[in-house]
Amino acid sequence: MSPIDVSGRMYKMDPIDRLIIERLKINCRTSLQNLSKISGFSANAVRKRIDSLEASGVIHSYTVWLSPLMTNEDSVIAILEFETDQLEKKLIKNLSSNPSVSKVSRLLDGRYIVFGVCFDSEELSSLTMHLRTLPGISNVEMYSRFLHYWGGKIDFTSSHRDILRCLIRDPRMPISDVAKETGLPSNEIKEIITQMRESEAVLFTINTSDVTNEESMEVLVKVQWNVGKTSNEHVLGWFQEKFASSYLGEYVSATEPTLFFNFLVNHVQEVEIVVQKTKESGLVSTIEPLILFPGTSFPDPRLRRANQLLEETGFSSQNGPFA
Repeated sequence: MSPIDVSGRMYKMDPIDRLIIERLKINCRTSLQNLSKISGFSANAVRKRIDSLEASGVIHSYTVWLSPLMTNEDSVIAILEFETDQLEKKLIKNLSSNPSVSKVSRLLDGRYIVFGVCFDSEELSSLTMHLRTLPGISNVEMYSRFLHYWGGKIDFTSSHRDILRCLIRDPRMPISDVAKETGLPSNEIKEIITQMRESEAVLFTINTSDVTNEESMEVLVKVQWNVGKTSNEHVLGWFQEKFASSYLGEYVSATEPTLFFNFLVNHVQEVEIVVQKTKESGLVSTIEPLILFPGTSFPDPRLRRANQLLEETGFSSQNGPFA
């Protein structure tokens, strides 16, 4: 079991904890009964595990994401290089003022990496200007316009918006409570929630703390594939198959032959293996591993956008960590 450092405490996770987290990321509204069947533990035992994951901060909030097609989402990755060492607290405070920034982490080589989400060209320009004018900044590598491999789009009726307003405030709100607040029949609410989920227009998920400590580290591997010899789909499939046990996700550029692959590894040697095997594959022209220290997360820009969409139709909602 790998201990996870959360708010100064160590929480030991086992495969069942990880399975529960994986399922809650897919659908945080899944029932204890379903988790019980999947895990082989009783519903009460699963409930206790979730309580522990919440109390320790491993699961720090439940949230709702609208799909990229619903929000016109554009993910952003920026690698920052400074002329001199930065006071990290000042940098974090500076970046926290930009609503498009979702997370910042220091890299092992002293640079910083910023993750963000923008919803129009004005927000992207504002974020770019903010990063390029940071005190002491010497270089900014900006990557945006990534392809999205999940998400659908549906038309929202007033009933959809009423229900979503409740679920943004509490993604796990029981159907009976949603019915009381909206005045809609329970069967209609169930059908609409199912439609939102199955169409992948809405994702009910969780936010988790960084899974990084002295025994494990998060790595973002930046590669450029060999144009003319292969495709992004081929490279993506190769990475997912070759490194399935440590693979977390990817960012695939829609405008240039650049991909970022996210891994969780236990030793630096594993990073070297990824680099070596990738070079030997002949699929890429360049590869650069970026090892991340535990980062600082900010309020999710996706939630901000969801609230904006609701406000445009006369609704407003709030969401935050559970008590």
